[in-house]
Amino acid sequence: MEWLQPVLVLSVRSFLGLLMGASLGLLGVGVGWASFVFFGATSGDTLLILLMGGAAVGSAGGSFLAWLNLDYNTGLKLVGKAVLFLLAAIAGAWGGFQYSSVREIPCCAKADITPITYFVLGAVVATNVVALALRLTGLGLPSLRRQLALGKTNR
Repeated sequence: MEWLQPVLVLSVRSFLGLLMGASLGLLGVGVGWASFVFFGATSGDTLLILLMGGAAVGSAGGSFLAWLNLDYNTGLKLVGKAVLFLLAAIAGAWGGFQYSSVREIPCCAKADITPITYFVLGAVVATNVVALALRLTGLGLPSLRRQLALGKTNR
């Protein structure tokens, strides 16, 4: 039953990361839209950057809060993880935009899901994949080092 606790912890953190990342990502899109309207920007590129940036910052913040672990982490490690999450969210939002841009056929049909949804989904999934990878390497490497120090490797 020792294997059940890490699986449950990772499952719950993944679910919370998706939920909080999506919620704060959509809130970030709203902030980006409000910034576009209230600051009087007129360019479509500016709107794209603000929406994508809002989705990325919101989803990175939500995923960071869901995966936050204060034990044995210095401030520098936390800032490094936050920057890594933000870069992953920006890449995921860009990937979501690239995916959504080819979903619409110009002559005939419109997509059922807006590109904004793909911004947020791409950012949330990318951020949570990075968080899960960091957590798995953090769980696996210390126990491997401990086993090597004790000479108990399974070969």
